[in-house]
Amino acid sequence: MMRSAAFRALSSLAVLASFAAAFASCRGREAAAPAASAGANATASGGELHVYIWSAYLPDAVVEEFRRRTGVEVTVDVYDSNEALLAKLQSGVADYDLVVPSDYMMRILAHEHLLQPLDRSKITTLGNLDPRFLDKDFDRGNRYSVPYLWGTTGLGYDRKKLGAIDSWAVLFDPRHKGRILMLDDVREVFGVALRTMGRSINERDPKVLAQAAELLERQKPLVATYDSGDFANVLAAGDVDLAHGYNGQLAAAVAADPQRLAYVVPKEGGTLWMDSTAIPAKARNVANALRFISYVQEPEVNARIVDGVHYASANVPARKLIAPAILGDKAIYPDDTTLARCELLADLGDATTVLDRLWTEVKSQ
Repeated sequence: MMRSAAFRALSSLAVLASFAAAFASCRGREAAAPAASAGANATASGGELHVYIWSAYLPDAVVEEFRRRTGVEVTVDVYDSNEALLAKLQSGVADYDLVVPSDYMMRILAHEHLLQPLDRSKITTLGNLDPRFLDKDFDRGNRYSVPYLWGTTGLGYDRKKLGAIDSWAVLFDPRHKGRILMLDDVREVFGVALRTMGRSINERDPKVLAQAAELLERQKPLVATYDSGDFANVLAAGDVDLAHGYNGQLAAAVAADPQRLAYVVPKEGGTLWMDSTAIPAKARNVANALRFISYVQEPEVNARIVDGVHYASANVPARKLIAPAILGDKAIYPDDTTLARCELLADLGDATTVLDRLWTEVKSQ
């Protein structure tokens, strides 16, 4: 969970403070009255909807319910990085009506005129969202986006083999050669290297980025695979002992085998991300996209999504309906201490070209 022209860097500390306050406030707070349900009185209208979304991010049952309720035929394609989404929309041939970019990517897509402004009057469930998740730097006024899910990027591991892990350094330890999985994502992988070096994940200095690339080149012989789609299953199957990945899928794997597996955001810090629904500029089925955005923010539907994919949501009334084990899982709803050592990814502007070149060199070694 990419980049182009230079933008003003996100103010990570301010955003983190806002996020931390939002998460702490949401935990245990009385839910607000839900906004009107988008589909409660809907009649079948038919048509199509083409969704392009992260893998393992939308339960089939939720899609089927929307089909049954509206008569809309939904096609879902998946991607495993923001770069893949950006490339698809930049190609001009993508036929998608709804996409789910991450925070910094939202800003880039809007800047490149690859998204269209939302008709907020057609999104009837906006009142269900905690206001502190809205109006972020990457989309002031939520002109283009509605929050979907949020989470962290950290490390899943086999606690029986490795004991307690609290540092990214373990991913660079030759003792674990062939038992390490890294995400196939330039920003996330460089983020690990940069945090290990004590630098920000949003570092722009070409010299520092080159040093991070050298660290990743030295690590590469230790890595069994780069995988952004199936990392949790690879760890659960015992094919690796350490898996760099997104908290939701890893939390689900841990919940299924808590005696063997664990998840941690290392002490050096990790990525905090927020994904949002948006409509591409060339979308053909805008009305159905808006209906779907409303639909996934209905409390009952939103709770089913969270329970199904194990990622956190900003929907307040849904919290009463989410499984208590999910709400109480710190891997899914991290505490303030964990959030304080995380950063949102920002667009790197001109440094993007440097980073992409270095990543190509690392992968080609």
